[in-house]
Amino acid sequence: MIKTFLRNSFIYTIGTILTRGIGIILIPIYTRYLTPGEYGVIDLFLILTSFISLTIALEIHQAVVRFYQNTDDEDEKMQYVSSAFMFSIFVYSLYFAVSYLFSDIFTLLILDDIKYRNIFLLASGAIATGGLFYFTSGQLRWQILPKQSVIVSILHVLVVAFIAVYLLIIKDMKVESIFIGQIVGNLVGIFLSIYFVKKSYKAVFVYEKFKEMVSFSYPLVFSGVAIFVALYVDRIAIKELRGLEELGIYGVAYRFAAVASLVMIGFQSSLSPLIYKHHKEEKTAKNIARLFDGFVVFALLVVGGSILFSKEVVMLMSTQSYYGAAPLIPLLVASVLFSNMYIFAPGLGIAKKTKTLASISIFGAGLNTILNFTLIPIFGLYGAAFATLSSAIMVFILYVLIAYKYYPIPYKTKNLSIAFVFVLSSGYGVLNMFSEITAMTITIKVFCFLGVEVVVILLLIEKEYLKKIHLRIKKII
Repeated sequence: MIKTFLRNSFIYTIGTILTRGIGIILIPIYTRYLTPGEYGVIDLFLILTSFISLTIALEIHQAVVRFYQNTDDEDEKMQYVSSAFMFSIFVYSLYFAVSYLFSDIFTLLILDDIKYRNIFLLASGAIATGGLFYFTSGQLRWQILPKQSVIVSILHVLVVAFIAVYLLIIKDMKVESIFIGQIVGNLVGIFLSIYFVKKSYKAVFVYEKFKEMVSFSYPLVFSGVAIFVALYVDRIAIKELRGLEELGIYGVAYRFAAVASLVMIGFQSSLSPLIYKHHKEEKTAKNIARLFDGFVVFALLVVGGSILFSKEVVMLMSTQSYYGAAPLIPLLVASVLFSNMYIFAPGLGIAKKTKTLASISIFGAGLNTILNFTLIPIFGLYGAAFATLSSAIMVFILYVLIAYKYYPIPYKTKNLSIAFVFVLSSGYGVLNMFSEITAMTITIKVFCFLGVEVVVILLLIEKEYLKKIHLRIKKII
């Protein structure tokens, strides 16, 4: 399992570095051609996209991954995939039809001005095609086809980027250019994803399979909505309490924080299918714990780097209007990591306790909502970042404690806690020593950064693995 995981994880990580790297490269372009208010509009529709994708398709893609690995019959697998896909096509088509028919009302409700109707319609098209792209590209991961998945992801982001930048710079189309790029990129990604696993798709809908999947997945809709609230209530609250300008600044900070997903995506894309496939094997729980230790090493590397260098990155990659994003980035990086670490506590998914999953998510959403609407009026954007991080940590702790009853994982709880506190205290301690950006201060930060990471490795990686790594390095030298 571990060898397969490492191979697949490496492929997914390389692909994500390329795709997210392109996204990060685009930030200087977007921040120069779009005002914080226009960036806020994009972020507002990003929130709507997430809500729609979590609800109208009843989270049926999660049922596909659960039932697909439970059968060896290829025809039965096709029935699961095809039934779920046909249902997804229906609900996203219905969503776009309703959006078109009532576009005037929805435009006024969301953007407060009917002149933005075309933007709303383009965004709705991007949302509908994006939902289908998410399903079809996800199926490549569920069938454990990492190379094909990465090819699709890279081509998708290249198409989106090329069209958006062309329309933004050459045609001066502003916000519309982003959504047009997304629509074209989504369509290309959908057709290519289906082509790679064309045997899994047929124009069939098997009601019995659909009913079986929905029985599993519908409680996850409540969980999904709760997760949506937990992830986006900060931006909803900022929009209501502080306006689109500050939402745009916060949105830029979140995009830089998305670097954390480079650490997460390789684990997330390859681990879940393997866990469901091998969870009955005796060594799986211990292997998950080892993988979690390795993940934390990389995760803390990203957190420590974001603490020390976020100011330099924002100044290099954006304009002065967005400099307020810098101090928010480390908090949001940690939030992104904690909100996705539930994959290392798979007990509830294995035991099919989807209602419990929903309850945990609802608790997290409620906590995050209360904290955001309490802290933002007092601390502004800092309050939003602190609220989001605090609720993400609490939800992760609940996942671990409850999932442990169904599928125990031997975590190194003490060492993990020490490493986390050590990175935070060291990072902010060094950061507070320097107020200016010079070659000397950057050099000092780099050496401190490397020293902190060495300590984390010694705390979390087993000595036998460190010895093996040392021996391999000696052979190479």
